[in-house]
Amino acid sequence: METFLLILSLILLAGVWSAHLGNRLGFPVLIGFVAIGMLLGPGGLRLGPHVPLSAAQSIGYLALILILFEGGLHTPFDRIRSVWKPALSLATAGVVISGAILTTMAHALLHLPWYAAALLGVAVSSTDAASVFAILGRQPLRRRLVDVLEVESGTNDPMAFFLTILLIQWSEHGIGRPWSALGYAISTFALQMAMGLIAGAVIGYLGSLANQRIKLDTGGLYPTLSLAFALLSYSVAVLLHGSGFLAVYTAAVVMGNRRLEHRHSILRFHEGLSWTMHIVMFVVLGLQISPALLGSILVPGVLLAAGALFLARPVAVWISTIGMRFSAAEKVFISWAGLRGAVPIVLVLTAMLSPAYTPAPMLDAVFFVVIASTIVQGLTVRPLAAKLDLLERAPSGDLLELVRIARENAVITPVEVDASSDLVGRKMIEIQFPENTLCYAIVRGDQVIVPRGATELQAGDHLLILSDRRNIGRLRRLFGAERMGPAEMLP
Repeated sequence: METFLLILSLILLAGVWSAHLGNRLGFPVLIGFVAIGMLLGPGGLRLGPHVPLSAAQSIGYLALILILFEGGLHTPFDRIRSVWKPALSLATAGVVISGAILTTMAHALLHLPWYAAALLGVAVSSTDAASVFAILGRQPLRRRLVDVLEVESGTNDPMAFFLTILLIQWSEHGIGRPWSALGYAISTFALQMAMGLIAGAVIGYLGSLANQRIKLDTGGLYPTLSLAFALLSYSVAVLLHGSGFLAVYTAAVVMGNRRLEHRHSILRFHEGLSWTMHIVMFVVLGLQISPALLGSILVPGVLLAAGALFLARPVAVWISTIGMRFSAAEKVFISWAGLRGAVPIVLVLTAMLSPAYTPAPMLDAVFFVVIASTIVQGLTVRPLAAKLDLLERAPSGDLLELVRIARENAVITPVEVDASSDLVGRKMIEIQFPENTLCYAIVRGDQVIVPRGATELQAGDHLLILSDRRNIGRLRRLFGAERMGPAEMLP
């Protein structure tokens, strides 16, 4: 147990350090965690835990729930409305086109049966925009491209999972007559997407209500509450025969677009979970891979990865965005920004656990595609965006530095005006605040008042005072008789 905890702590520490380094250098650091998994796994030092395929699949499902939920929390409705047509086209038609091309390549290169080739082709067609933005770092990409990639990544995972489950069912029970199979596919798709949307919207709305109305004793429980609704949205949707992953993304979008208590804490909590789950999934992939067996499919694996990067994704993007007013440069970037992340790993694990699975090097093939995508696209996506003149000028670096300085030196101090206080009835302009101090809000019952010089204080008012932390002593002398709370740093 001690050895396992030591290894886990070292992996997490490496993740935190590499995330910082990768953001500064533009290097796809997640690739290192596959190597760590391979080193610790049965083909390496044998120090890591044995992770059965079923456990790896369960870990993967949990990881995708948390990754999708974090992405949905950051997606405003306005951005979805502006790009839903191209994003939906990429997430549906794009996945089908890319999957068809890669299915043919997998059948020809790896000599897989058509069902296994189709499962592999669909698996490596799903993309992960979070990896793109992690690599771009602070470079501000054109807003429309950001929105398309984010919404596509949140909606193409449910499509890929639907196709995977459909293929597994067909492999177990047969297709039957083509028209019947097509009708079944369309009706099942409509049911899964509809129930996923409905369940996600309802649970997201209930989650926001719970967040607003349940007064928890500590702010640290609000992220836990949001996590509970993320898991609830998936499970309820699946029980109703809907798409659990679409429900998770929808619930997160609904919650993120409504008022949330302790929003900052919730967002930071889920960002950390999402990054941790990416690390976990790449380590799990490494634990399942034996380096000695990779050599047997080295050439076809590399060719399949090249087909995914240079053929399947570009063809899918150019066809599915016809007539949607994208420039050639934007289409090139969207094609190249289709990085593969945790989803292909989970999809292949799902296929390998199906009763109709026949032994095939599917996980090894996914290894080549994911690694090639992470290295080749990861190292070039930032220079490509600059080369195509798709980056917008914004003082993001300077702004972040200003925020850092503000957080180090500024504090917020709450002050309650008691009924017996001599401040009752006084105007704000009459209060002699210390230098570099501002009362920026008065909370009066359920109302928030932005104070003016003529604003009169009332009993029960709560003042929120922004000040340099060196003025805390002066504030205590000024409000000595009042109920002055502890000074807190900016969030």
